[in-house]
Amino acid sequence: MKCLYTRRFVRSFNKLPKDVQEEVLHAVTRFQQSPRDTSLQLHKLSGDLKKFHAFSANFAYRIIVYIKKDTAQFVTVGSHDIYR
Repeated sequence: MKCLYTRRFVRSFNKLPKDVQEEVLHAVTRFQQSPRDTSLQLHKLSGDLKKFHAFSANFAYRIIVYIKKDTAQFVTVGSHDIYR
């Protein structure tokens, strides 16, 4: 799967603590290797974010991604507050 990173994703990633950054990179790598990996808990969002999906980096942090055919565009990363 081809992966793209938005500026917003890079900015939000850079603001994370180093240990969380490592977990996010690990989750992104797993997603790139196998987007259907059940441990990522990939799910479709609803409401204003209904065209996006999200998956877990760890218990507290989520990654929002836009998926179209064989391309994933990473939109942002953060705590559950990113859904607001």
